[in-house]
Parts: sequence; structure tokens; C-alpha cells
Amino acid sequence: MSVRARRVRSLRILAAVTAALLGDGRVAWGQTAGAAPAVTVETRAIPGRDVKQVNAQGLIEAPPHVVRAVIADLERYPAFMPYVKESRVLGRDASGDMQNYQRLSFGLPFVQDRHYVIRITEREYREPGRGRGWVFVWRLEEGLPSGASASAVRVSVNSGYWDLRPVAGAGSASDVRYCVFTDPAGSLPKWLVGLANTEGIPQLFAAVATAAASSRYASLPAPPEGSPAGERPAVGDCGAVTPSW
Repeated sequence: MSVRARRVRSLRILAAVTAALLGDGRVAWGQTAGAAPAVTVETRAIPGRDVKQVNAQGLIEAPPHVVRAVIADLERYPAFMPYVKESRVLGRDASGDMQNYQRLSFGLPFVQDRHYVIRITEREYREPGRGRGWVFVWRLEEGLPSGASASAVRVSVNSGYWDLRPVAGAGSASDVRYCVFTDPAGSLPKWLVGLANTEGIPQLFAAVATAAASSRYASLPAPPEGSPAGERPAVGDCGAVTPSW
């Protein structure tokens, strides 16, 4: 392929990505971007890595236990999570950690689906004077399950967390923190990966907020109190080689 042809192809991919991410502003279930929560997105370079960690924060108008129910409903992700076309719970170990297979499809020319298996750990905590919160941390696992798409590219790096914090004096709202460190592998330019992360995360928050406001989740009661909840875990940087907890 000539240099000119490669440039034209790159420009077409960029145009398609921009249209897919920004488009007409629509997200899951027809909610417009204007109705989505305001989200602050920041990037952080990780020494020795050529992709960046992305951190985001936004206020979702739903109590933490409702947002938790949305995040925990893994097998329904294709119904509301952007780009998720397949999500299967593969198992749960004695500690309660879940193994989850996901396949992402972007609907873009020249861009293959991506897939991976992650291990998800959930922790409940309590903040004095505020109430209960939840953390979901995930790390990439080796291998793929039987029946996984043969044409999809296996993601080489994928770690992150959701931190659903209670808001003082506002039991109906959640201070949501999100961190992701991922490299989708394949031939996508790193700057394009960065664009997809920073532009796509507000869409992700909008999808979660829309789901939390739906009748399926909004009326759910808080889960029963289990063992005494401890302090909020120190999740640290999701791009760290070794998790801090």
C-alpha cells in the first residue's frame, strides 16, 4: 500500500471514529448528550507505556446501590453499554471474583472487533456520614472462552475500576469515579486510541446514567447489609502493574 493510500485510509478511520463517538450526540435508549451528566476526563502518562491511563469523574443522579446494580448487570451490557456486543459471565470463584468475557464492536471500516476476559473484584465500603459505596476493579485474564469470535483481536492491556461514592446530604446521587488503562492491540494508532478513550467516556457515563434512571434499576432496594463494610479501598492507579489492594 502506498504512503498516500495509507494516509487516506487513516483519515477515513479518523472520520469514522469521530462520527461514531460524537455523531448526533445520541447514546443508549435515545438519551441526548445534553441530558448526560457532566464528566471531567483527564489522562495520565504511565512510565514505559505508549498508551495513557484515563480518569473520569461525574455525578449521576441515582443512589450508589442503583448505579452498582447497573455496573454489576454484566450480561445485559449489550443492551446499554456503548460498543459492547457480547458479555458473558464465565464463572465465579470462592472469593466472589467474576470472570467476564466481552466483545466490543465499533462498526467502523477497517476496525476489527476487540475481545478479552477480565477478572472483576467487587468491594463494598462505608463512608462515615455518607453511607455505603462500592468499588469494582478489573484486570485482564489470560485466554479466551470457547466460542469466542475467531475474527476479533484480543486486547493486550485492560485494567480499571468503577468507584461509586455516596454524596453527603444527597442519598439520591452518586459521585462516580472511573479509571481505565487499555491498549486495544492491532494496528490502531495510539493517538486514535487516546481519542476514543477521552471522547467515548462521557458517552459511557451517559449510558450508565440512563440505565440507572430506567424502571429496571431505579426502584431496586438497597442490598442487605452483609459483613461489616470497611473503609473505601485504596484503588490507586489502574495502570499500575500490581494493584494496590
